[in-house]
Amino acid sequence: MTTTGAHYRVIRGELTALAATLSAEQAATPVPALPGWSVHDTYAHLAGICSDILTGTVGDPHDAAWTAGHVAARADVPLAEICRQWNADAPTVEERLDRPEMRRAVFALFDVFHHGHDVRGALGIVEARDTPQTQFVAQLMTKFKALEWGRAGHPPIRLATPSGSWRLGAPDAEDAADAEPVASLDTSDFELARIIVGRRSRAQMLAAGWVGDPEPIVDLLPVFGPPVTDLTE
Repeated sequence: MTTTGAHYRVIRGELTALAATLSAEQAATPVPALPGWSVHDTYAHLAGICSDILTGTVGDPHDAAWTAGHVAARADVPLAEICRQWNADAPTVEERLDRPEMRRAVFALFDVFHHGHDVRGALGIVEARDTPQTQFVAQLMTKFKALEWGRAGHPPIRLATPSGSWRLGAPDAEDAADAEPVASLDTSDFELARIIVGRRSRAQMLAAGWVGDPEPIVDLLPVFGPPVTDLTE
């Protein structure tokens, strides 16, 4: 079975190879998925998370001050040097990601996957969407979402991709196992992962191709707040 660390390694390799091809103008390109950040800033954040895991100073992914610190600390560092340091730190981190005590750090894989596609979207690059890494991220994010969904007692829904199918619903609710999903969605692994992380606007989520009425539940899906306007990738 391919591990979290191995998937991270593949994505890091793709992104550092991409960075080596970018001009200064491309590195300065704003990233629509990350308002206020450029491509350079996004790489600074990814290198910063890797460094923090290495030093044991990982913060809360929802803490804007923590993530902004990664960007500020590397604002004057060339992109090539950011990637050099990231590549130097990453092998140890990738090995640690597969240790049982580091399971919570799986968010680093989600982060590098999604920010990699944030960068590609900013640069108009469409690639690496139908990959083992995409499937792994979509499956794991959906499983985590299912746990949260059940604890919160949200109405049952069904999510499906080519690599899996999940029924989300409150396990303790009376007759929950037999209740019909209020809405069902069949989509790609890439789109499901992007919906769950919060890279699709409310309008885009509603238009994703549901069976049933998604109106009552789409706002419950994103881990981070969805963009106000549509995000085109």
